[in-house]
Amino acid sequence: MKKNEKKIESAIVKALNSVCETLKHESKGFTWLTHFVDYANFPKSLKLVFVFDTNQSLEVAKNEALFKKIFELTETRLSSEGVYVKRLDKAVFFDTEENGADFNDSSWCRKYS
Repeated sequence: MKKNEKKIESAIVKALNSVCETLKHESKGFTWLTHFVDYANFPKSLKLVFVFDTNQSLEVAKNEALFKKIFELTETRLSSEGVYVKRLDKAVFFDTEENGADFNDSSWCRKYS
């Protein structure tokens, strides 16, 4: 990883850690998030995956307008770290542990890379 890529990665991780901690305290059913990126095609390649515990929790979040809050919070935190994504709506995905979300499972990771 090049020096500039390490700097961007660090900024992304810092922003997303903040988003994650906020959502864990304020959003029932939200459990974790992760990101995938190919720095040769950044920022277009950035993918953010927000994971809920169950499909029901995810549906409740959709109905409670939590998605709007997730987008706003993520955009704010990323930009405060100097990371700008033109089309955040194209970068954000939602999944559930009930559907097999597992960062340690390479087949799960592949569907976002």
